Amino acid sequence: MLRLRKPALGFTTRFFSSKYDISVVRNIGIIAHIDAGKTTTTERMLFVSGKTKRMGNVDEGDTITDFLPQERSRGITIQSAAISFNWQNKYKINLIDTPGHADFTFEVIRALKVLDGCVTILDAVAGVESQTEKVWKQAKGIPKICFINKMDRAGAGFSRTVKELMTKLKTRVVLINTPIFASDAQSGELVFEGVLDVVNQKTLIWDTRDPEKVSINNVFEGSNRFEELYKLKESLVETLSEFDEQLVEYFLDNADGDYMKIPPDVINKSIRKCVLSGQVSPILCGASFRNIGVQPLLDAVANYLPSPLEAKRPEFNNDVPITVSAKDGAIINKNKNFCVAQAFKVITDPIRGIMIYVRVYSGCLNSGFSVYNSSTGAKFKIGKLVVMHANVAEEVKQLRCGEIGVLTGSTVSENVRTGDTIIAHNMKKDGLRSLDKVKELGLKINPIDSPPPVFSAAIEPRTLGNKKVMEESIAALIREDPSLHVRIDEETGQTLLSGMGQLHLEIAKDRLLNELNADVEVGKVMVSFKETLSSSTMLKKVETESGYRLSILVEPLADAEDNRSSNEDWHYLSTDNNFLVVEKSPVFTSHNWPLQISYAQFVSAIMSSSIVALQKSGRIGQFPLHSCVVRVKGDWNVPTDATSVSQVLTLSRSLISNTLTELNDCAFAILEPIMNVSVSVKQEDIGDVLQDLTGARKANVLAIDDEHTLNNGEDTDIVFQKLAEEQYLPVDTTLGQANISKGATVNKIIRGLVPLKEMVMYTNKLRSLTQGRGTYHMAYHGMEKVTNDRISSILEGY
Repeated sequence: MLRLRKPALGFTTRFFSSKYDISVVRNIGIIAHIDAGKTTTTERMLFVSGKTKRMGNVDEGDTITDFLPQERSRGITIQSAAISFNWQNKYKINLIDTPGHADFTFEVIRALKVLDGCVTILDAVAGVESQTEKVWKQAKGIPKICFINKMDRAGAGFSRTVKELMTKLKTRVVLINTPIFASDAQSGELVFEGVLDVVNQKTLIWDTRDPEKVSINNVFEGSNRFEELYKLKESLVETLSEFDEQLVEYFLDNADGDYMKIPPDVINKSIRKCVLSGQVSPILCGASFRNIGVQPLLDAVANYLPSPLEAKRPEFNNDVPITVSAKDGAIINKNKNFCVAQAFKVITDPIRGIMIYVRVYSGCLNSGFSVYNSSTGAKFKIGKLVVMHANVAEEVKQLRCGEIGVLTGSTVSENVRTGDTIIAHNMKKDGLRSLDKVKELGLKINPIDSPPPVFSAAIEPRTLGNKKVMEESIAALIREDPSLHVRIDEETGQTLLSGMGQLHLEIAKDRLLNELNADVEVGKVMVSFKETLSSSTMLKKVETESGYRLSILVEPLADAEDNRSSNEDWHYLSTDNNFLVVEKSPVFTSHNWPLQISYAQFVSAIMSSSIVALQKSGRIGQFPLHSCVVRVKGDWNVPTDATSVSQVLTLSRSLISNTLTELNDCAFAILEPIMNVSVSVKQEDIGDVLQDLTGARKANVLAIDDEHTLNNGEDTDIVFQKLAEEQYLPVDTTLGQANISKGATVNKIIRGLVPLKEMVMYTNKLRSLTQGRGTYHMAYHGMEKVTNDRISSILEGY
């Protein structure tokens, strides 16, 4: 027996060496459907690496990464948590545990924005679930490892889940290890006890009484597992050989055509090559709760997922030369002293205040240095830098290329939002002047897109004296979670908070009342409706004696896109698919800029006023405007001695509001969120469910498919179904449940587009129609105009 665990290091060990080696850094995320075991797997990773002295338990509410009171009481992950640990005294793993619930999809989106690789956790009983498909698509282009968890549960199916992986997620797979079962002496049932390591040709059997102990044995020719291992190794090499010619050459020249003679290091090198190119996904299995299979999973993270040197580069607004140095990482514009980082998350710490999570893509961020926010044009000094271990902070002097850390300080909270790009100079505390004004200071990483909110709830203070506390609390919520939106209905005076789902708003309410101590009343959760324009406004112009001049109109997005030209700058207004278009001025150019305020400050001011003005301008139901463009004509002017954008803010907001006020009611239309719905039902229930969808729920049914036929039978589905049939897999008694080609009974999938308003409380209706056997998944599709016969019922609800 070997003990596969290092001594606990505690939360104060940052790294194992004073010399920073970027090649051994792994920035990974854990993604999966809810309840697949993400947090449990994370806890076991921390334990076996020696990061913690005990294993946290989701059911007992004592996990490291789920530290919020709501997370521990509900047993779910609500916000992503970052933690760093070492593995094998060589690798540094920066891990982000993400939520699995669809309402918190923005947490997954912003985590994936800064990660280099992913571990996808699957439930061996449930297989590939709806949210698994969603997060897999969100992680497109990011190398992935798959871990089939809960192999110790009744009904677990390793081979069935692998087949579903191939057909539903459309990926080629290589089996790194497969499950080993033993017969229980008392019950005679098969018990999961370990894995067959295909690459290293060994068996790993965990001690059921002490999960830290594992028995490792070679599989020799003639042993009872050799034939199975040979078939698995053959399948592994054959799959890799389709993508790696070097492995084929080694197989023929050095291994004499014997699969078993290819050493592990050659196989691992080939797997890594194919994973980084996105051609295969390694598959491992285990039971995290019992601590089985976690160590091989960590080895796979180290061996197969990319370092920051190999990871995909971020997308910038401008084309700049990027080279990669083994010592310094990414070097942008041939400037080793140029630092670029992106803010991807904001939290409020009770002691440190506002904390901004950042990923450094080039250079180094140094504590106490001046930095520049190229997204807003603000220059400020950062305070102390820290590395987070869930909710425990460790101070560091610098964050180097490839690292994930946190900015602190009052100036940081005032000047940085989620998605902003931070620019700095490596060596000088105030070295921004030495950076190239256009290529470096003007560089931005493309922002993090926030999905539109689809539910709203009215929030009111219990007394007028509580109003300020309520506003401050809501501001704190939105600063941390930009997928929450707030607007004031000026006609009723109500504050409306909008979010991704009912649970999302329920959590927000809980935080307002219990964490932020806001004495408020929260109303009924309702669907968020919008309005849009069917015609453009008249051009409004203002010119002041002091020299300010603005000409603005508002138009439908479709009209603006049809006439888009190179003579205009487009800026997304953060929500509701609205944009600001600034026509380029013939007077003010990058080579001729006499103004004291920057172009970024000028644009930011008009963006702010546009967001406010469009939020309250709907005529029919006073809903926010959606899919509109605020256009600033190119004859704008700002006095050269102006040092503030306050006048620009005031003038632009007034112009936008005035130009919308003059429109007739017929120029507006109500929009409602439409959901892409997939309902899985038995054949005998399909009639009742279809009738309910098309009748009461106004659904537009697109297709009815067998459960394992995806995308309506496209060629790629046929290809991957054939590959799944040809893939060698171990014996699995549940495999027939995924094999639709042999006449097994399968569910039908009804796919359609349904108004979100009609899907509220659909769970109860579906249960009654299918005796509890039906399931459904829905995702946001887009906004569509409401038909005239439904407008009155919608307005009555508000």
